[in-house]
Amino acid sequence: MAAILPWSYSSLTAFETCPRRFYLTRIAKVVQEPQTEATIHGNEVHKALELAIKGEKVLPEKYQQYAPIVDRARATPGKHLVEHKFALTASFKPTTFFAKDAWVRGVIDFAAVGTKSASALDWKTGRVKNDGDQMKLFAAAMVSSFPYLESVKTGYVWLAHGKLTSQEFRKDEVPVIWQEFVPRVRRMENAMETDKWLPNPSGLCRAYCPVGRSNCDFCGSK
Repeated sequence: MAAILPWSYSSLTAFETCPRRFYLTRIAKVVQEPQTEATIHGNEVHKALELAIKGEKVLPEKYQQYAPIVDRARATPGKHLVEHKFALTASFKPTTFFAKDAWVRGVIDFAAVGTKSASALDWKTGRVKNDGDQMKLFAAAMVSSFPYLESVKTGYVWLAHGKLTSQEFRKDEVPVIWQEFVPRVRRMENAMETDKWLPNPSGLCRAYCPVGRSNCDFCGSK
């Protein structure tokens, strides 16, 4: 079977969480991931922030607490990129989002690009988590897309908690970052090539997996 291309951070982490669920929901598409209140809320907040930062629409009254975030984003020096779609080839060169040679792609909620440095932010509506991998991908993608950058400051904005988790990466760290992702992506591609999608039993099987017992023996189990 053909390799999975392009990949994204969400598809990679979904595969690593459970290859069987990933296959049934994203490849075969015989099972649909249910929309939850959390995902609906997250999409709504992202859209409200996008339109407000672009100056196309004021924040709804129920999201006025995020007005300072909009103001800070709009005041950040540099070229602003809102809901910025990026795509890179397997040689880490920029390409168009739907290009046939796209190897990885993603969307950065907000970025400000200067002459030597940039910032990239991701709005988070859920609970605070300790996950720096998406920050690494953002930094590598920004430097690969804008080779003149010497550093990228990345951050998760935890909207419900009023917190910011940030990390800065130098240009010389980017090759190492890509080499961290390559073997992970290769495992996902190998599953496609061999058509082997092994389940990864965890606590999520009991109440949070939509695939059903007919598709996986572990679904609904402890």
